[in-house]
Amino acid sequence: MVDLKATETDCCSCGCRSICVLSAVEPEVLAGLAPRIQRVRFGRGETILHEGTPTTGWVILCHGRARLTVSTEQGKRLLLRFCGPGELLAESLSGPHGFSVTAASRCAVGFVPREHVLDLGRRYPELLAAAHLRWEERERLLARRLVDLAYASTRKRLVQVLLNLGEEHGVREGAKMRIDLPLSLGDLAEMIGASRQATCKELQLLRAKGLIEVAWPWVFLRHPGGLRRFG
Repeated sequence: MVDLKATETDCCSCGCRSICVLSAVEPEVLAGLAPRIQRVRFGRGETILHEGTPTTGWVILCHGRARLTVSTEQGKRLLLRFCGPGELLAESLSGPHGFSVTAASRCAVGFVPREHVLDLGRRYPELLAAAHLRWEERERLLARRLVDLAYASTRKRLVQVLLNLGEEHGVREGAKMRIDLPLSLGDLAEMIGASRQATCKELQLLRAKGLIEVAWPWVFLRHPGGLRRFG
């Protein structure tokens, strides 16, 4: 974990500003806010937020990818989703963090202390409204994931996770779509709440059907429509 110089990630010149939750306010407001944001860089695998620790402000992913995980009653880790630039990793200003967040690649985060968030909220209520809408959408997606985990088959869970990853992180490469995340078999197993053996078996079936290609760490969706019907 390394502090970043302010000039390295100035909010107004940031390439991710248009998709950042802070884009709800004007550039001049960002310019005044920038000195208040503590910027920290993390290496792959380092923990950004610990589940259960107190919330002290907003944490925004500025660059890179992060893994959002939660503990299950059985003591296992469930990988809920991958977060991208501009996303709020922690939105609540009270209570403990509900999830753990680790760096999936080299990344940088911006920390906005609680008092600055509250001050911004008083002056720019549209910022809090935008953040709330984003958080509601995330909660809706996570709720759907948890329902799938509880009731859907291993195959259906895997198909849905692959389709979701394609929608959120897909990059077109000719006729195929590459999930632009360095995935592992363990990642997919954690995302669907299954063993590596069961996950591998279902991946091999999807591969044999010509619906996906796997060349670790990359997964390619060859026929998303067919994949959706198969699941």
